[in-house]
Amino acid sequence: MHIQEVTLYTSSLSRTKQFYTKTLELPVYNETDDLITFKTGSTLLSFRFIEGQKPFYHLAFNITNNKFSDSFEWINAKLDILPMDNGLPIAPYPDWNAESFYFHDNNGNILEFISRFDLPYYSSDQFSVNDIKEISEVGIVTNDVSATATRLQSEFGFHNFTKSKPTENFNVLGDDNGLLIITRNGRGWVPTHKPAQIFPMTIVADSKKIEL
Repeated sequence: MHIQEVTLYTSSLSRTKQFYTKTLELPVYNETDDLITFKTGSTLLSFRFIEGQKPFYHLAFNITNNKFSDSFEWINAKLDILPMDNGLPIAPYPDWNAESFYFHDNNGNILEFISRFDLPYYSSDQFSVNDIKEISEVGIVTNDVSATATRLQSEFGFHNFTKSKPTENFNVLGDDNGLLIITRNGRGWVPTHKPAQIFPMTIVADSKKIEL
């Protein structure tokens, strides 16, 4: 699955622009009075202004496999890495043949840099923003995980992620390039355990537009 576009909401476009251009060093792709779009590898990430709410989401970015340690040092020099339950900053995912780490953006979104070692992402250059290859996970919060997964499968043709087993409270659709992480409303996000909440978003994946 290729996640081509993601549109989220923010209560502050100016602080969001500051974070994504200065901290993550992402280029601005487009900007209007109520929307800003960044280029994150092969995915466009947009934030639209919303008043009276403070939405938060989960996103993961695929990182060049051999630059994972460099990406950690790059972020760690700028931000606090969110610890896992064991107090360590790195999250190993052996079933997914991946490892990652987490941090917050200015909106309280839980962001993740992840290297998936089954993908052919390699670079001999010094680590840079070019090693952010794409948005590879978008968290979808719902009151009924099974019904939402079934809808996305039947309406858009998406399939269960072969490396993850569906449960009543959690399901994953897609593949290593792009995953829709479906979680129950109120279930804690890794690694903070902050209860997930439902906020509006739009995702374009495999040229199919999903409005939530």
